[in-house]
Amino acid sequence: METNENKYEKRNCCGGMKHRIGWIILGVLGAAAFAFLFGAVVMWLWNWLMPVIFHLGVISYWQAVGLAILGRLLFGSLHHGGSHGRGRHNFGPWKHRSHMSGGNYCKDYTHGSNWSHYDQYWNEEGEKSFNDYLKRKSENPVKE
Repeated sequence: METNENKYEKRNCCGGMKHRIGWIILGVLGAAAFAFLFGAVVMWLWNWLMPVIFHLGVISYWQAVGLAILGRLLFGSLHHGGSHGRGRHNFGPWKHRSHMSGGNYCKDYTHGSNWSHYDQYWNEEGEKSFNDYLKRKSENPVKE
């Protein structure tokens, strides 16, 4: 009779590897299906719009794939994923504080930024100043 530990070791050793290989094969097949579908969509859109609008000829599937690749080379970029420094908060004083959610943000303020003192300021004066501001706003509401 096998113990639970032996079953666990076998599953991680053999079943785990088979499971990973299965996911890899599924991923490759999924990527191929997506590429085929993408080429078909480009072909369909071209053949639907371009002959009518610009009086251009219809294209084949492989011409559509080539057109998509050419468009990517001419108008796109070759890197994938992420903003690569072009995020909407990667400028000005907030560029070093882009991970502020939940108090679990990066505290590496480099490049001589004055923001390196922000946490200390907030702990010493900021919260009190903010509460005073809210109190003033509630006493003298802005009339529209």
